[in-house]
Amino acid sequence: MSQISSIASDKINNFWAAAHEDANSAINGATGVMGAPDPVESGQRLKVSLASDSDWAAASTIAQDLQREITKASVSGVLGQLGQQDTANKIDQTTQTAQDASNLGHLAQEMNASQNILKVIAAQNGQIVSMLAQQRTDSLQSRSDTAQSNMMLTQIAEQLAANRQKEDIQQEGLISLNLEVAAMSVLDPTYSP
Repeated sequence: MSQISSIASDKINNFWAAAHEDANSAINGATGVMGAPDPVESGQRLKVSLASDSDWAAASTIAQDLQREITKASVSGVLGQLGQQDTANKIDQTTQTAQDASNLGHLAQEMNASQNILKVIAAQNGQIVSMLAQQRTDSLQSRSDTAQSNMMLTQIAEQLAANRQKEDIQQEGLISLNLEVAAMSVLDPTYSP
């Protein structure tokens, strides 16, 4: 999770000339206890910071760009080379834990002394708890990914709504202009210049 901040900061430092200091400050101020920046809070912080220097619409656009960069960094943290290696390591660790639990189960089947069997079962339970904890961690990561996807879909919906509103205003303006031109036109058939 902490690699999300570094990936986003690297991208911002390389491609955001004017606003990179404000963007990095917004990311650092919105980083949670798990080391990942909150895209919504980062965007709001950047918007407020930039709105004092430029207009609100430009600040809002740049804030949305920051939110997208953080989300892309999150995706890169999972699908990039380091993220894939981390996922492969977790899969290997889970597979090894499952194999260890299975081996302990087979070992308990072959034992005669009940105290030794109970010790092996206790060790096996520890392995199972470890696997369940890993599954819970993966579930929480999936929840975070879903939330970021929903945020991006919300941005798309807001952009489409803004575009539609702009088109409606342009259409109303064109209709108004046509009505004004028609009202000002002299349509007297007997008129000749």
